[in-house]
Amino acid sequence: MKTTITFDKLFVSSESHNRCFSEEFSPSVNLISGRNTSGKSSLIQSLMYTFGVNDVRESLSEILTYQPTFRVDFTIKSNQSTQEYCIVRDSKSIYIKEPKGRIIPFHGVNADNSAEHVKLKDYIRDLVGFSLVLEQKGELKSAPLESMFLPYYISQSVGWVYLRESFSNLQYYRGFQEDYLDYYLGVSNSFDRVEHRNLSKEKDRLSNDISNLKRYSKKSEFQFSNLVDETFGIEAEEYVEKYVQKSSALEEERNKYIRLCNELSLLQNHHKILKRTKINIKSQNYNDIDRCPACTQILSYSLEGLYSHYQKYNDTIELESHITQKLIDKMSSINTSKKNIDKITTEINDDYGVLLKKNIDGLTFSQWVENKANITLYKKMQEDISSYQKKLEEVKESLASMGTEQETFSVRALRERTFREIFTNYTGQLALKPLTDPRYLDLYKIHSFPRQGVELHKTVMAYHFSLNAMIEKAGVAHRFPFLLDAILKEDIDKTNLENILSFVGKNLPNDTQTFVSISEHINDSDDNKEKAQDTKAIQTIRVKDAMNSYFPQGTKLIYIGCGKIERGFLSQSLDNYSDLYNDTIEITAIQ
Repeated sequence: MKTTITFDKLFVSSESHNRCFSEEFSPSVNLISGRNTSGKSSLIQSLMYTFGVNDVRESLSEILTYQPTFRVDFTIKSNQSTQEYCIVRDSKSIYIKEPKGRIIPFHGVNADNSAEHVKLKDYIRDLVGFSLVLEQKGELKSAPLESMFLPYYISQSVGWVYLRESFSNLQYYRGFQEDYLDYYLGVSNSFDRVEHRNLSKEKDRLSNDISNLKRYSKKSEFQFSNLVDETFGIEAEEYVEKYVQKSSALEEERNKYIRLCNELSLLQNHHKILKRTKINIKSQNYNDIDRCPACTQILSYSLEGLYSHYQKYNDTIELESHITQKLIDKMSSINTSKKNIDKITTEINDDYGVLLKKNIDGLTFSQWVENKANITLYKKMQEDISSYQKKLEEVKESLASMGTEQETFSVRALRERTFREIFTNYTGQLALKPLTDPRYLDLYKIHSFPRQGVELHKTVMAYHFSLNAMIEKAGVAHRFPFLLDAILKEDIDKTNLENILSFVGKNLPNDTQTFVSISEHINDSDDNKEKAQDTKAIQTIRVKDAMNSYFPQGTKLIYIGCGKIERGFLSQSLDNYSDLYNDTIEITAIQ
């Protein structure tokens, strides 16, 4: 079901500054003019910002310092029915007034991931019939509001250079270009795209792994290893078995040695404390004078009381004698363990050294060990190749079973053929040399163009107009007004200027509203001219003359700041629009 949206009115008001912008739009073509930095882009961006497109907030930052309230009155046409809506946005909330008067509020919409902004997005998607889904982190999610405007908005900053970057937050979606074009051109893409991409990625990975393993396994060292694999077979098996046993015994003995050394250290500390106690016990003072030789606490009680407990069970001299004997025994155990470690180490070195020096038919054991490692690795690679090949066949069968994919590619090819015809026609109208490389003609392959300056500007213009014509021809996606911001570059000569204006006026879409911004500076010193907005421009282009010469009947010319002042977007007095302002505030009064 095709839905067409038309912007009827824009009202931006700042109560704190008593300033505003108010304009009713033509349902066909609206030419927006004024000095550079007067606010032409702000007008176009305000339309999208009111609908919840936060990506343009930074561009509107100067306007937002006025704490404005934005209001857009718009009409939705669908299935021969026409409904009028009103959407209002203030600093934190958006309010939508439905045709029957019900007002739907959304509070806290300045962050795209906020719950209220998600609700707003779902509401507007349903309202205009926008159902595009995009892949992010392996999941299909509802496309953001920016993608709803993307094919219809060409920004002044980058839109005439880069094809899909009028908004900055869309490049993070996987496969964005294909999904985006499929949706707007009516290409059925019903197969599981996430699964298809995962399978394609797995197929490429398996193919690369198989290729790398086959290439690596052909190295000469692996072929040589196959020839000498069994030379040391029996002796190696016996050696490995004994080596494992002795290595385990060596490890166990080393752990035992470390444990004995730790126990010896504890006994030595104990013995040291006993000696200090024996020396100090007769001469030690108390009553907060001397400290305990063990814990260093000040003795604040009688020494007789302190040691009476220990003397009941064990005399200090007897305890010292006992600890001394334990030190002797522990040292003996340590020496024994050290001898065992040395013995096992010597046996391992001797046994390994003998085998290492052994030579059979010119092949040493160390060479055999290296070859044995190679042959083990070679066998593992052959097993992996076989396993990967089996998995690869399964993946290919799964991809082949997704027949819808082939149907999608066929429909895409038809769309690309139609696009190439329109695009070639448009580049010819713009007096451009024809492009021949498929990278710049096949719609799903185009990412940029190999041109610069005015030629790049006109080529990108032909692309955007061609895509818009394709969307109109497909008749399946919603239709927003065509928003063309700054169609003329500053260094365009007169011939190219006339060529571009003629092209734009001739090829504007017939089924939607259009907004076109062109810079002009009204010369206020021409007293003999009619009104300010009807006077000549001091720059090359006279917008009113261009309108009369190149644009269709019904085109409306809108001057920002009467064409005279910079930053003139909010230059009208709010007092002159009190009724409209009160009606807008009444909408926002709903809780």
